[in-house]
Amino acid sequence: MDTITLAELIEQAVADPSQSNLTGNLEDFMRLLSEENLSRLEEEHQGAFAFLAFHPSADIHVADYVRSGTLASDTGPGVLAFFTLDEGATSSPPSPLSDGITVEGDVHIAYEVTRLLFSPQVAPPLPGVLFTGRVSGVGDAVYVPLGDLADTEQVRSRLRLAFSLANQTMSTDGGRSDFSDRFAKALLSERIEYQRTGRRSMGEWMRKSYRRIVDNGFELAAVLGGVLGGQL
Repeated sequence: MDTITLAELIEQAVADPSQSNLTGNLEDFMRLLSEENLSRLEEEHQGAFAFLAFHPSADIHVADYVRSGTLASDTGPGVLAFFTLDEGATSSPPSPLSDGITVEGDVHIAYEVTRLLFSPQVAPPLPGVLFTGRVSGVGDAVYVPLGDLADTEQVRSRLRLAFSLANQTMSTDGGRSDFSDRFAKALLSERIEYQRTGRRSMGEWMRKSYRRIVDNGFELAAVLGGVLGGQL
């Protein structure tokens, strides 16, 4: 299965040689994931975004599905799906939040990214997949759980249906502005459980999440399906 990193996607979306091969320092990082660049990515990818949140070792059925290689075809042209797959992508613990409060050091980075988006709400059970119509500005994300599924085929079946509904939702009138409302209704019609984050700064979430991922030595990968209008 062919993949591409988020940094490479943005570099191609902006088509700016000065923004290629960024070093990872704070100045380059903030330039890479600026609101302007994230908006350009949205312009190039006329569809929804999805983030698969799973632990490659613990969430075996989801991990096996991703490794099977059908994700790119399952997403269709209207969904760009991101994920981290490295077995060791655990987050190093930050400084204690306050006296007597510590943070687990073995939380998989994908879990941490999901919890960040739901904060201060309690995050839903993992694994699962987040869908959003935006990666810039203010938006709302819809979370579909996958932890209740018994095997890889059930994971594939639910994700194919969810991706299909996301594609249908993006192809109807309304655009990105009310994607989550229309997608949630589509999930409800299929009796698929979901949870919504409420309105959030999606650009801020992307920046914090990606910084956390690269600070731990990993990358955010995306499948090469219908991304960027098939240009890649």
